[in-house]
Amino acid sequence: MSYEVFNEYCSVYDEWYVRNRYVWLSECLCLKSLGISGLVLDIGVGTGAFMECIQGTVIGVDPALKPLALAAERGAVPVAAFGEYLPFRDSVFDWAVLVVTICFLSDPLKVLRETYRVLKPGGHIVICFVPRESEWGRYYAMKMWRGESVFYKHARFYNVREVINLLFSAGFRFREFTSTLCRDPYSPPTLEYPGRGLGGCGFVCVEGAKPPAH
Repeated sequence: MSYEVFNEYCSVYDEWYVRNRYVWLSECLCLKSLGISGLVLDIGVGTGAFMECIQGTVIGVDPALKPLALAAERGAVPVAAFGEYLPFRDSVFDWAVLVVTICFLSDPLKVLRETYRVLKPGGHIVICFVPRESEWGRYYAMKMWRGESVFYKHARFYNVREVINLLFSAGFRFREFTSTLCRDPYSPPTLEYPGRGLGGCGFVCVEGAKPPAH
């Protein structure tokens, strides 16, 4: 199972964000620009690398225990669980986020349907991912094919249309795209600010919403 590799290589995974600080900062700014707040469910929280990019109280769900312990140290309320079986009541959360998580899920539609269940009516979901068709998607795919990443060999990369279709299939309404990492991965690293829309960028956040109650 893909989560086991995150247990085994927990420190390697966490150090990636230090080595690639400009990438992380750019992604963090993208998340901050969305105004995520209230009671937030972070599915696939990992080591909590994005904790400071999200406002509010963050409940971090992950089946990998070593990363989850680090996320707790960074302020997440840790819950050891799978996204397919969320241990929460219906209509609890204001926001749900999946940051570079969807590519590691064995059943993403089931996870999104569970997310729909635990979100309040009118609540928001954000799925951030590396589009398969982007320069960054091709860059990571090359690493996967060459066996250069212990993590991405377990990944499935999605294109934007596939993620939107998953969102609709789970019952959500689409709101907007926010994106960053529009420079190619071979350029000198620099901080990039987020923009609305796609623009061929390598980190895209798709925001959706659960319809309000009638």
